[in-house]
Amino acid sequence: MHKIILSLAAPFLLAAVPATAEPPVGVVYAGGTISDSASGYAGAVVSMPGASLGHGLALRAGAGGGRYHYDAGATEITADYASADLALVEQVSGRWGWANFSAGPRFTHTKLSPLDPGNARRGSRWDLGLQTDGALDGSSWRLGWLSSYGVNDEAYLARLQLGRKFDNQRHRIGMEGAIQGDPTYRKVSGGAFVAVGLGRELEVQVGGGISKERGQSGKAYASLSLARVF
Repeated sequence: MHKIILSLAAPFLLAAVPATAEPPVGVVYAGGTISDSASGYAGAVVSMPGASLGHGLALRAGAGGGRYHYDAGATEITADYASADLALVEQVSGRWGWANFSAGPRFTHTKLSPLDPGNARRGSRWDLGLQTDGALDGSSWRLGWLSSYGVNDEAYLARLQLGRKFDNQRHRIGMEGAIQGDPTYRKVSGGAFVAVGLGRELEVQVGGGISKERGQSGKAYASLSLARVF
C-alpha cells in the first residue's frame, strides 16, 4: 500500500472575527498532527483589495510537510514530503456562519528511503487542489467543515467538527471526525477537541483521538492548531 498524506491548505479557520471599526482582512494559521506519522502546516488567507475577511475574493498561500512509513513487500519505506499551494478563494458569510471555496495549483515533493519504484508519488508532482471550508455558527453550537480534493492524484480529505460554545462563545469543546485517502489508501479518524479563544484575534485548538488505516490497527493521534485574524 502506498500511503499519501494530504497536507492541508488551510485548517478550520474558526478564530472569532473581532468587532472593530476596521473589518479584518485575513488570517494566519499553523498546526500539526502526531500519530504513527507526523505532519505540519502553515499559511495565510489575505483578502484582495475591496474585500474583507468573510466577504469577497482572497488569496491563500500555504506550505506543509511531514514523514510517514509504509510497507512495500517486506521492506519498510520512509517517506519525507513537502508541499506548497496557492489558491484563489471566494469568501461568503452571514448570520448563519461562513464558507470559503477555493482552487489553485499544488506542488508536492516526496523523497523515499529506500527508493520504491512502484510508488507513483515519488519525486515532484503538480496537481490542481480544490477546497471548501467553513462553519454553521449558532449561538450555542458550531458545525465546522473542511474538504479538499486533488484532481490529478484523486487524493481527498473530509473533516467535520461539532463544538459546544462556552464563556460568552469564546471557547468550544466538541467532537471531530475525518476521512482521507486516494484510490489505494483510506484512513478514518475520530476524537475530541478543545478550542480556546485568547483575546478577540487568536484561537488555539488541541485535539486527540484514534485514527485507523484500512487493514491496520487503530493508532492514537494528537493535534495542535492556531489561527489569528488581522
